[in-house]
Amino acid sequence: MAQRIKLNKVSLREQKQKMALYQRFLPALEARKQQFLMQLAVVRKDIREQESALASLTADISLWAPLVRDMEDVLRPFVKIRQVRVSMHNVAGLKIPLFQEVVFEDPSYSAFATAYSFEIVLNRLREAIRRRERLRILLEQERILAEGFRKTSQRINLYEQRLIPECREALRKIAVYLQDQQAAAVGVAKVAKRLLEAGL
Repeated sequence: MAQRIKLNKVSLREQKQKMALYQRFLPALEARKQQFLMQLAVVRKDIREQESALASLTADISLWAPLVRDMEDVLRPFVKIRQVRVSMHNVAGLKIPLFQEVVFEDPSYSAFATAYSFEIVLNRLREAIRRRERLRILLEQERILAEGFRKTSQRINLYEQRLIPECREALRKIAVYLQDQQAAAVGVAKVAKRLLEAGL
């Protein structure tokens, strides 16, 4: 609901200041929206690449499935995640997570007590887990960027479709009213001048 505006010069100045403020913020919001779009395109490309790499790695590991099942109890402590290291990156004022690395538990083991293929299977499983975690972080990035894009688009629409048009209309109404007041004042001054001249 539009607020009632006062039809005076002070209100005219306030409305002009508001309009200048809106027009100054709008290009910044447009630039932010473009940054989000570009970053979303990069993240979505990375997601597709990670999904493809994870799928091929999973297919490769599935060939080793019988061996993995045989070594499952031995492998379990080695693929346990201790920490997923993530750093924060600023994109157009939003903090998004960036994948750094996965730190696994690393208990000691005897090379003679484990199967010769133990390290190969372990490395493939760890790589699959790394890719899965990287993909999870990329999906989180996409979610955050999409939300930032949505909110920025809403603000742009608010400025373009509501605030700026309302401000223009208020400026027009105030200007028309002040012009009418000025014309009326000139008319009153002319009548007063005629009355003074006639009275003298």
